[in-house]
Amino acid sequence: MKPTPQVTRTFILSLALALACFGTQTRALAADGAAKLTISTQGEEMAFDQTVLTVKAGQKVSLTFKNLSGMQHNWVLVAPGAADEVANASIAAGNDKGWLAVGPQVLAHTRLVDGKKSDTIRFTAPAKPGEYPFICTFPGHAGIMKGVLKVN
Repeated sequence: MKPTPQVTRTFILSLALALACFGTQTRALAADGAAKLTISTQGEEMAFDQTVLTVKAGQKVSLTFKNLSGMQHNWVLVAPGAADEVANASIAAGNDKGWLAVGPQVLAHTRLVDGKKSDTIRFTAPAKPGEYPFICTFPGHAGIMKGVLKVN
């Protein structure tokens, strides 16, 4: 069965429109060089929906953390090898400080996000390529809610 000229024209116009939209979106992202990342909780589980995020060294990052669960969570980027130290210090910091001990080992973080809410942060990715852990520092979550930001 051979397509009619009308079907062929419609297909070509749809394809051209899709390519034009894709090209515009790509230019908008490239204009400021920022990586736009979104990460969420995995429903009611104490888990992030992604365990690996990737950015370029020194790149500007806009990260939105969506808490889809009913409990509080945060997203905290830490220096390599510092996840346990930051988690323990954050528990010691207590509820008054949002279960987060900010210091040199904490590279970026969202606020403590209530259930069904979100927070967007902007930061610059580390200049040194490597794997940087991210965790939730709410008590009891850090060993379960974790992942890695790969910096290339």
